[in-house]
Amino acid sequence: MTERRYGRHAKPPSRLRVRCDRLIDAALSERDRRKVIAIGTGSVSAVLLAVAGGAVLWLPGSGAGPSDGLAAQAAARQATPSPTVTVTTATGAGADPDQVPDAEAFFLTKDPGRKVAGHVEDVRRSGSFLRVYTDLREGDENSKPAISLCEWTAEFLREHVGEGEPIVFVHAKENDNGHVVLANKQSADDDCRVGETR
Repeated sequence: MTERRYGRHAKPPSRLRVRCDRLIDAALSERDRRKVIAIGTGSVSAVLLAVAGGAVLWLPGSGAGPSDGLAAQAAARQATPSPTVTVTTATGAGADPDQVPDAEAFFLTKDPGRKVAGHVEDVRRSGSFLRVYTDLREGDENSKPAISLCEWTAEFLREHVGEGEPIVFVHAKENDNGHVVLANKQSADDDCRVGETR
């Protein structure tokens, strides 16, 4: 037991203080350290299980009160179509987290006839910006479909993702030069046109 000095004029410690000191000394001793670690780990595990169990009760479909209201709201939303798009990424086994399928759905709201949106093959998040891969040729730099896709993607990022200054690259189909950039927006005052590269 470690000796605690309280000073020459100090009041003697209370019984509670003496007991606490003894417990602390016992817990910190070499032979009981494993017990303390086991008890601490067990306590933390029990708390985590309790928190996870509480979270399960609040999930939709668990029969708890708040989820009934959420289910009713979800049913009401499905009954009335909305022009807004919620942003999700691909999920499920083997899904690519960089894919942004909601951007393609947003393009279809802009172009129901698929004259421009029909060129889109893939939309991917690459860091803080989006890349739109198309079936357009390398010679289609600054073409109307490329510029439209660039502007629509910037609008999608501003309105549905909350990006203040969206960064967008629209790419041609792959060839010997890779995926050539047909249009891009790298700042707020950028007009989506690419400069002369040849």
